[in-house]
Amino acid sequence: MGVPAESTPKLRWVVFGCGGVGGYFGARLAQQGQEVSFMARNQALAALKKHGVRIKSICGDATVPPDQLGALIDTGALGSAVGNGEPAAKQRKTADVFEADVIVLGCKAWEAERCLAMCRPWAGPNTLVLPLQNGVEGFDKIRSIVASWGVGRALAGCCNIVSAIQEPGMIRHWAADPPYITFGEFEGPSTAKTQQLQAIFKQCPGMAGHLEEEAMPKIWEKFAFICSTTAVGAVSGPVATQDVIGNTPELQGLWRNAMGEIIALARSHGLKYDDAWLENRVAMLKQAVGATTSCSRDLWAGKPSEVDDLLGSVVRMGSAKGVATPVIKTLFTTLLTREKLARAETELPIYPLLEGQKVLGTICNHQGQQLPAASTLAQKTAEEYKRPEWYVCPMSSCILSGGNCEVPPGVEMGWEVELGVVMSKACHQVSKDQAMEYVGGYCVVLDLTGLSVGFEQMKYGLSWTRNKVSHSFKPIGPFMRKGEISDPHNVTLVCKVNGKEVTRDTTAKMKFTIPEQIADASALTPLQRGDILLTGAGSLGKLQLGDLVEGCLEGADPKFAVRAKMVAAKAAL
Repeated sequence: MGVPAESTPKLRWVVFGCGGVGGYFGARLAQQGQEVSFMARNQALAALKKHGVRIKSICGDATVPPDQLGALIDTGALGSAVGNGEPAAKQRKTADVFEADVIVLGCKAWEAERCLAMCRPWAGPNTLVLPLQNGVEGFDKIRSIVASWGVGRALAGCCNIVSAIQEPGMIRHWAADPPYITFGEFEGPSTAKTQQLQAIFKQCPGMAGHLEEEAMPKIWEKFAFICSTTAVGAVSGPVATQDVIGNTPELQGLWRNAMGEIIALARSHGLKYDDAWLENRVAMLKQAVGATTSCSRDLWAGKPSEVDDLLGSVVRMGSAKGVATPVIKTLFTTLLTREKLARAETELPIYPLLEGQKVLGTICNHQGQQLPAASTLAQKTAEEYKRPEWYVCPMSSCILSGGNCEVPPGVEMGWEVELGVVMSKACHQVSKDQAMEYVGGYCVVLDLTGLSVGFEQMKYGLSWTRNKVSHSFKPIGPFMRKGEISDPHNVTLVCKVNGKEVTRDTTAKMKFTIPEQIADASALTPLQRGDILLTGAGSLGKLQLGDLVEGCLEGADPKFAVRAKMVAAKAAL
């Protein structure tokens, strides 16, 4: 833990969020000896209480233990007291809060208004609010909200860092050396309080502070960079990291065109943009090996992003100022559908084999089931499982209905037919109450199993990988929209082999409900749009080479059935 220099004051900081921005800069401030309180919830809050905040950084790793942090504030517990019109004094008593010297807003741009409402009780007459969001369009809103408090004052601010959450309470920083905060007054010279912040930033390890007498031109300079880099990188895909954009003539040319539009927009606002700044950014691009913007990463992951606050704002401001922005507008339009899907603002059919990453299958999820006694190290019945037991199959091992299941030499195969739950958007750590909001629809899946490889391994407590996730062992039926099934907990699944019915099972016998399965699976691993959860099979039977196996839902349109033929795998080349 650092010690403040004699000339460096010790202030009380409230940092909203412990993500890639708030977690990193908050930790560096705490290292310097500042009193830093994080506002967090759920796993992030639990991790801070247990381990403190941890950084894995190219500027040096750091751990600030819990006893060297200020009060940890549970944002999940603020809803009843904050944002309901209660006077700040009453809110302060309710939450037992203090007056912060500085409130750092480390949330996403589109979350700023809601987060400021939660920060309000910690604001006093001399509090500075330092926003670190991407974008420029939201500054007027932030200034207006803080002014409405009647106390405190907002600064202009942004930051330059490439970082992300590695796990709750741990931030990984891998580009921008050192990361820095650019800040200043909206009008007039820097006050003594603002200069105190700069003195503190200078003493912090692993970061820098840039106090600007004219902050907005520098913030726009960063805005132009982050918008253009997001626009080109997000559309080109994860392979187009910043160094690739900078070193690929075609991508750099597109990026320069996007930059030119935003530079023209900045100048239309009467702001300075030096030509040398553009060439400096080109050099930074080329050196930023493996770097991507957080907005790009959110878009690729199917999460709500800042794309509207970045690219969308350029289009809106350009229209208002009469500045043409065709490149940004085109790239924004290509990303808009992805953003609307993440925010559930549009609904489109889901194609799991194209959009999904994985299938998660449950084991022994029908009441009364038990694993084969002769093939199980520790035999269990379904009733003994306290939570779902999963195996994970990559989507690359799945095939469309009507394809061939390629059986490896000497492997005896078995059929199972299951209801697949198709996720509509990305989620992580979803509650049972919210789980069905993330369901886009269903499909029928043939969970084909290598009987002679998996069960033999189970005798020794080994995994289900070879018998469940070999290539072509998961034929996937056509996608059914959510409304096609009125009650997914009471449907009948029929399996036929060579046209003859071999089983008729019902989802009414599931031990763990679909919401319970989603809650457990999303706690285990983040789920993506197109991922499939298998709800379990009630029966298992043997198959031979040449068999045609079919699964369907009783009463459903036959077009939703799934079929596959058992064929011998081709010999390896």
